[in-house]
Amino acid sequence: MRDWLCIDLICRAFWNMERSIIAMGARRLQSPNFAGIRMDSGRYHRGDDVLYPSVRAYAATDTWMLARQLIQMPGFCAALAQYCEVMTRPPAVPWPVNKVFAQKLRYIVCFVLIGNYARWRRVGGEPPTLAALQRAAPASARQIAGFVNSLRHGGYVIAERHASDRRAICLRPSSALLQEIARSPLAFLEAAERILVPEAQIAAHIGDDDDRLADWIRLSVERFQADDILFGPFATIVHFTEHDCGYPLLAAVMGAHYAPLSPDAPRALSLTYAVLAERFQVSRQHIGNLLIEAERRGWFTVAYGGRSVAVSEELVRQFETWAAGQMAHYRIIAAEVARDLR
Repeated sequence: MRDWLCIDLICRAFWNMERSIIAMGARRLQSPNFAGIRMDSGRYHRGDDVLYPSVRAYAATDTWMLARQLIQMPGFCAALAQYCEVMTRPPAVPWPVNKVFAQKLRYIVCFVLIGNYARWRRVGGEPPTLAALQRAAPASARQIAGFVNSLRHGGYVIAERHASDRRAICLRPSSALLQEIARSPLAFLEAAERILVPEAQIAAHIGDDDDRLADWIRLSVERFQADDILFGPFATIVHFTEHDCGYPLLAAVMGAHYAPLSPDAPRALSLTYAVLAERFQVSRQHIGNLLIEAERRGWFTVAYGGRSVAVSEELVRQFETWAAGQMAHYRIIAAEVARDLR
């Protein structure tokens, strides 16, 4: 009971800080109006570029060159529907994993923690201590300390003394934390492998080994810290990640959108308040607030008791570009991990 109360208090602290960030950046988070985009059965007519306009500046990078290829290939929508199904599956443990990890700042703290540990284990340098994490992660030192303490109570982080400097306490991610933080990356990698089949399947090879998984995430952290070309350009996606379970909710909505568009798409999760609240371990009121705001902003509308969803053309294009970029990013760095193992 104490652990759950601690988690709730930490989540509230992060949310309060996030609300102030949202207030300061409200104008930046408004969706651009791309009225010239037309759709046909959920797929836009490709004009001068298949990618969302916010990433055009990065079009020559390896990530977005591969993303452009993926988004135009047969099976892209079916693979994206499979991704959404994975992201809306029920948690395997009773701990409130969706509430804890499915929010931007908490996810990034864990993401950086894994990157710090994997970098130190592989190349040395600064030990992965709490102080190192506090300098690298985008939250206050006090909030990070409290959150890490909760993760330790939940068994997601192991504190170990440094072998040569007994004063230093290193933060090691548990296998459970690696799997939670890698859930979306692995699902994107699997989606990329369905669309563009590699000579040898990489996703299972990485996902079955903690060291390889941590090293894979390290490469992603390093790219993210060098230049954010995958997350920041997508204002609406960012907005959903700033709310508890906002991104899984978006995945559920997009999964329902893609389900009737492909015979290979899995059955979508029902979009009723009750089903969504139970699946994502939040209140019905919280689900209602997210859905009402999405409708008010013109992103999507859920109707007929959760049996029907209408998604805006602009959000479809943004989500598909976001997903293609994620698939490309994790496919490229997975190949790096595979080369290092040869």
